[in-house]
Amino acid sequence: MSLVLTGIGVTSGIAIGEVHRLTPGELALPEYHLDSGAIEAELERIRKALDRSRKFLGSLLEKMGEGGGDTARELLESHRLILRDPLLVEATCERIANERINAEWALVKQTNQLIAEFKRVDNDYIALRREDLEQAVNLVQRELADQPATLIGAQVPHQLDRTVVVAAELGPAEMAILHQRRVAGLVTEHGGPLSHSAILARSLEIPMVVGLHHALDVLLEGEPVILDGHYGAVMAAHDESLQRHYEDKREVSQRRRVDLRRYLSRPSRTSDGLKFRLFGNAELPEEFQRCRDDGVVGIGLMRTEYLFMGDQVPDEETQYRAYRAAIEVLDGRPLTIRTLDAGGDKLPPALAVTQGPNPALGLRGLRLSLAVTDLFRQQIRAILRASEHGPVEILLPMITSIDEIRQARRLIEECRRALQAEGLTIDPELPIGGMIETPAAALTVEQMADELDFMSIGTNDLIQYVLAIDRQDELVSYLYEPTHPGILRLIQKIVDTGRQHKLPVTVCGELAGDADAARLLLGLGVTDFSMPPASLPAVKKSLIEADAARCRKQVTRFLTGNSHHQTGQDLLQALNGSS
Repeated sequence: MSLVLTGIGVTSGIAIGEVHRLTPGELALPEYHLDSGAIEAELERIRKALDRSRKFLGSLLEKMGEGGGDTARELLESHRLILRDPLLVEATCERIANERINAEWALVKQTNQLIAEFKRVDNDYIALRREDLEQAVNLVQRELADQPATLIGAQVPHQLDRTVVVAAELGPAEMAILHQRRVAGLVTEHGGPLSHSAILARSLEIPMVVGLHHALDVLLEGEPVILDGHYGAVMAAHDESLQRHYEDKREVSQRRRVDLRRYLSRPSRTSDGLKFRLFGNAELPEEFQRCRDDGVVGIGLMRTEYLFMGDQVPDEETQYRAYRAAIEVLDGRPLTIRTLDAGGDKLPPALAVTQGPNPALGLRGLRLSLAVTDLFRQQIRAILRASEHGPVEILLPMITSIDEIRQARRLIEECRRALQAEGLTIDPELPIGGMIETPAAALTVEQMADELDFMSIGTNDLIQYVLAIDRQDELVSYLYEPTHPGILRLIQKIVDTGRQHKLPVTVCGELAGDADAARLLLGLGVTDFSMPPASLPAVKKSLIEADAARCRKQVTRFLTGNSHHQTGQDLLQALNGSS
């Protein structure tokens, strides 16, 4: 009988191999006072530890070359910057000199002070900054304790294609080493879908399960395991038949991925001749390149929150360079840039002061931009400047009223005139669209359409706000139902309104990237889909093989109560030929 452990799957895929427990051990962190004559030697000791840690990170970056992924390199660079930050380095040295305490003690005290400041604001971006700090400091602590990070390289086997590494948590340095050695899969006791290890695993396409509590207590060194990233499951003590099943499943999955990619080169038409368009969702450089390689019409959603993840708001020039780089990769394909969609659980540290008692219903999305207009102007100027290099559209998130759209348009026009006065040629017809993702926007979409050049349906927030369901809440997540008739009627209303006003309407939430839901959206009148690059092949196959007229009839009968399908799931199965 198999032992099945469940956590959070952050990267789809199957890994089969033996457990390697990555347990660097508890670091000894002594605390003692110094004689006045020993202070200079202690300062030299921590400076050398910092220097060795920075050199170690530098050597990792060199070894990674071009194959490690831009995300991995950016995180390693951020750790090097932390180890030069005066708030950590100089403040720790001042503690050694002023309090006459040893380097380990001073480093712990200063780190704890910084973490205490982070804890004052509870959101995911702050958690990532705290994670950065802890991981960088851990490298220095290892050097001080004569357990340098290079020991990880010696501890981990060189060939990991049949190894599933299990650890309490993993930092970018460890992830880089494991990627170099082609690790089969990863399991951590801590972390979530937005942790750095999860971001890196997705970027490097390593099957991974996080948040699997007590994994190090349960899984034994060398024990054969199967990791299923899709279900967030790790199976130990399995028999040969289960292993053969998963080996076959992995082989079938790999063949299916190859087969699906063949559909990317086929014309975007349903079996009965209806044309559709596929766009990509992207924020990282490699995602833009992959979308272009996979033949998307353009980028339907460029998220800009990633640029704001640091402790400082990126200036206009930094944003301009990022937008221009994306435009140049797309080589003439349109780029839809969503203005900062911060707020709720994704507020940048520099804007944490704007967080209210209920972030989900507070100052977020466009309402945040209109409250902090200097921030909005800076981003709009960067977008408008970048538009000289290729076709660009501006997408306004989280709109709830016509007045918000009008205010945003006035600010955009002000920025356009200012740039023209500086001698830049800015397209006066640059399209401005809105995200229809609140019940207020969906119910007043006819009036919204008069103020917009295009519309995008953000199904993630729309579903959660309409159903009053937080899908991250285990107590109510079972009620998160994208096929709820109320949701389907609102989507159809938005699509019909767009058609009446001759406005493009794109679905860019997770529902658009779900191959099983593609025909449902098609039946609601959707013909423009925007999704992560990994979803493109399966969605295109589903749409190419669909009969659009049949899908419309089935969905219409369901919404009018004339269908024998009792639930949205019944309808999905029928649309995909399962009943």
